[in-house]
Amino acid sequence: MATLNPKVLQWASGQVGKQIGAGECWDLANKALLQAGAGTSSDFGSMDADADYVWGDEVALKDALPGDILQYRDYEMTTTTTTDVTFADGTGWSDVDDPHTETIGHPHHTSILSKNPGTGGITVLEQNYKGNKEAVRSSTIRWKDLSTQTTTTRKQMKRQDNGKMESAVVVMTVGVSMTGTLKAYRPKKP
Repeated sequence: MATLNPKVLQWASGQVGKQIGAGECWDLANKALLQAGAGTSSDFGSMDADADYVWGDEVALKDALPGDILQYRDYEMTTTTTTDVTFADGTGWSDVDDPHTETIGHPHHTSILSKNPGTGGITVLEQNYKGNKEAVRSSTIRWKDLSTQTTTTRKQMKRQDNGKMESAVVVMTVGVSMTGTLKAYRPKKP
């Protein structure tokens, strides 16, 4: 692991539940880097309010390490889930024509990588993730699309015709796609 990364990650991990600085996403990364003795975005590039901040040396996301800084631009992660329910008598319901979708968007955001198992899903430490000065939290996002995955289970489901709970075969299909840009930066001395 890079020399400064453990210091960045250790300090940032201790801030979960707290608001750092003015509560901006930038404040968390900036303070973590300063605590580790690393340079911040003001050392490496433009600091305009809408700039794509540079936090050190850019690294490929597949090679990103815990403690690296992530910079987002027009990033959206959309999870699409369809559910198909079939009861023993062959009746059921499906939302294939109207699947459940959830989108997480960051038009301009900064976070700190805390875990990267190399599968495309990562865990980050971030604040101001909804734009309301939210405290530092840990969350999971993806840096690459997740191929559609289908699981089949048998469980109790509510029938739509009579409202009773009954055993059914439930097929859930989940896919995740990303748009926008996500860059990883390795902390370094200024």
